[in-house]
Amino acid sequence: MEKLIYVHVARLGDSLNREKGMLSGYDDATNDWYVIKQSGEGRGNRVKMSRVFEGAGQLNHPYLALLDTDCVVIGSLLYVIGGCCILCDSCSYDCSYDCNYLRSTEIRCLDIHNPQDRWRACFTLPFKSCVARSIVVDRQWLYVFPFRGHWCYGLNIEDGKSVLKFPKPNNCTSPPSFATSLSPGTLVAYKNGENTLYQLDCKNSAWTVYHKDFLPYSYEEELLGSSFAVDDDGIVYIYLRGCIRLISFDIRNKKELHAVDLPRRFWFGVEDRVQLIFLSKNKFCLLWDKQEGTNKRRIYYSRFSVSYDDLSDPILDMEETRSFLVAGCRLLNVVTVDPPADVGSSRVDVSGGGEKPK
Repeated sequence: MEKLIYVHVARLGDSLNREKGMLSGYDDATNDWYVIKQSGEGRGNRVKMSRVFEGAGQLNHPYLALLDTDCVVIGSLLYVIGGCCILCDSCSYDCSYDCNYLRSTEIRCLDIHNPQDRWRACFTLPFKSCVARSIVVDRQWLYVFPFRGHWCYGLNIEDGKSVLKFPKPNNCTSPPSFATSLSPGTLVAYKNGENTLYQLDCKNSAWTVYHKDFLPYSYEEELLGSSFAVDDDGIVYIYLRGCIRLISFDIRNKKELHAVDLPRRFWFGVEDRVQLIFLSKNKFCLLWDKQEGTNKRRIYYSRFSVSYDDLSDPILDMEETRSFLVAGCRLLNVVTVDPPADVGSSRVDVSGGGEKPK
């Protein structure tokens, strides 16, 4: 079955329409969640999007919506990592809630299958900083790479307290472009600008060079701003934004696989921030968004599959395109979730629809 896509949005509150002033809409801003789901077989009218977790309460800290969060899913638990106050971030304002623009040090989680249990704090981060996009799940360990500093951290989310601390690859301050688990206790991370994969043995906290010349030199500049997705078999797929191309690499066998050009008729521009999402074997989608007002965003969805039967000439098939208009001032996170057996039940609301492009 294909994965569900959960979208995390920051939305300005109703005071935006009632009041005037710099803080209008920020005092009652919220964090909202939507789910995008394939709802049937065959072409057309298959993609649905709807708001979820409305009865689960907000994860605001201490009172206002959060920005700059990161999210991962482990089993049925959705984790929201860190974040900062929307009022301080958006207005450069020292708000009255005494957060002083300090970033949240909490990790909160919600059981997707039982959202009525509400959000709960489950871990305290050992740093106050926004978290990079490189977050790796390795059984009960969650590895995070802060934007600032020379360190990355392993957090045992099962016991809620154990912390491991490692230097970043090559002792640099910037996070890797992507990282994944090679095997239990072993991570692999890619450093853009070096075109090198590094391997971390978590037992001895040591990084070593795993593979040099990760991709052809001609791709190196293209990797800036590109989107990465890793499947369940350790294959990394990379959407190259500049040339609109999908390439793949077998990390375990250190082998470049296939490249396929995507149609130029996609709606986005070269400068748009596009996210590549792995749905199931050989099936993907691209997700991006644009602002359509102070508190409205349009989320675009293009789903496609790739046939690798002829390895010398992979064939791409465009299957679905949709756009969805949601209330929100910023799209924060996108995560995928394996659907439960009772995905059609009332515990996971997947109703709703989208608009076809004109």
